[in-house]
Amino acid sequence: MVTLKDFLIEQEDINEDAASMRETKALEAKCNKAVKMLQDIAKDFKKIYKPTTSNAVLYNTHKDFEDLVRKADREFGGWFEFAYDSDYVEK
Repeated sequence: MVTLKDFLIEQEDINEDAASMRETKALEAKCNKAVKMLQDIAKDFKKIYKPTTSNAVLYNTHKDFEDLVRKADREFGGWFEFAYDSDYVEK
């Protein structure tokens, strides 16, 4: 006798690897905190060292921090936007 779950798994209608909405929201909140922390780090670096274009090392390091913030925000945001529209999150 075939159970409904086995039948649906064979039909690929259920993704057993899907995370719950609660787990996904918690992970998204952690990622948002990480982005906020990276923003604070970049802001603090600028406040402490006052980078100018005349000091290339400080200026480039500050720009690297800002790039890291943008990249993390883009990557995390892109993943969660994709995940909510896919089978990776239980509906």
